[in-house]
Amino acid sequence: MRIVERLRHNGHDAYIVGGAVRDLLIGRIPKDYDIVTDAQPQRIKRLFYRSRIIGRRFRLVHVYVGNRIYEVSTFRSMVNGSIGNTYGTIDEDAQRRDFSMNALYFDPLQGHLVDYVGGYKDVKARRVVPVIPLKTIFTEDPVRMLRAVKYAVSTSFTIQFWTRLAIRRQSRLLATASVSRLGEEAIKIFGSGKSALIGETLRSFGLLQAILPKVDAAFAAGGQKAESMRTNLEGLDAYVSGTGDKSLGILLAFVVRDAVREASLFPAQDANEAYHLALQAARDFMAPLTMPRVDIEFAVKAEFQAPEPKAKPRKPRRRKRRKPVAAGQDGRVTQGGADESHEK
Repeated sequence: MRIVERLRHNGHDAYIVGGAVRDLLIGRIPKDYDIVTDAQPQRIKRLFYRSRIIGRRFRLVHVYVGNRIYEVSTFRSMVNGSIGNTYGTIDEDAQRRDFSMNALYFDPLQGHLVDYVGGYKDVKARRVVPVIPLKTIFTEDPVRMLRAVKYAVSTSFTIQFWTRLAIRRQSRLLATASVSRLGEEAIKIFGSGKSALIGETLRSFGLLQAILPKVDAAFAAGGQKAESMRTNLEGLDAYVSGTGDKSLGILLAFVVRDAVREASLFPAQDANEAYHLALQAARDFMAPLTMPRVDIEFAVKAEFQAPEPKAKPRKPRRRKRRKPVAAGQDGRVTQGGADESHEK
């Protein structure tokens, strides 16, 4: 509220937008609050001492209040489509939001809800409805297909028939999305508390192969492998729901558990080599995503069990060769040909 108030005091429009508004409407406590304004990034940064501009494609401002970060963005227009970066007005900004549930603007000072696209009605009906036309929403940004499934599962909303059909028909486009954006979405899924259900739903739409192909392969294999993968993800969800802890290293430990344990069985000279084999197996399991090195190493260490050291074969003990025995002139036997005077 203080951020919105300062922007308003300096002559700008400002609202809370997106997931926070949706969560408030369905009775949840928002995890994050995003703010949107007509002020441009450089102006926002001048108004807030503890802030910094981030992003290349979309210029945003992170405003720091205590130990929390609030993302403040500028209204954007539809001049260059829904992925352009031209600044615009609030009504244009609403038209380029992906789904109507995320296109609601809340004024916390006056208590007003601003709705240009019928998002309030869709939230009350618990349905995921695209704002951008179906013929372009997923071709412009294939990651929106992941987001549609994630929103539907995490909120228990339904995806309408024509949207479901469009996702299935265009699922192959997800493979063209950038690895960094896929990684961001994967991390959100792992920390959602519903990763098992999201994963299986993504698979039913043909989307899991593009983001986590090894997880998809585990489910496709069926039997013990699929059951173990499902158990791991359900354990991850129980941990997140029970503790609220979303440390990436811990989340990844659940995901790569089977890969690490299988790698621990590979032949290795020692525990150090076995660990590096497990580390490589974990990286391969997460491909094509590239998780931060420190987190993937934490995950492997959490699950790695060093193999028993191999017993080294005992070398046969060499018997000492006895020195030759020689006889003296007087017939007495001496070792190594020692002379008689030495014997005396």
